[in-house]
Amino acid sequence: MKRFFERSFNFSLVMGALAVLFTIGCLSKPMFIFPALGAGFLGFILCCANIVFTQKFNLKQQPAGMMILSLFLNSVPLFYMMVQIMQHQGGK
Repeated sequence: MKRFFERSFNFSLVMGALAVLFTIGCLSKPMFIFPALGAGFLGFILCCANIVFTQKFNLKQQPAGMMILSLFLNSVPLFYMMVQIMQHQGGK
């Protein structure tokens, strides 16, 4: 289990990259938003788990910039959804 949490940060970066790629795919096919949100959610959970269990098991901590990058990449689908919702509510 400890080994999984050592690698969870790398998995969260991969999920963030997938979330961004699926979000880019949303520009042509809107159905890509579901896998984008799923990948972003899973990546966010993995990044948060890494932060918590790094402290619990005294593991090597990742640089703060990389952690922020991971959280940002996993949040891109949510930002996209906010922009889409705001565009559709612009007429009110």
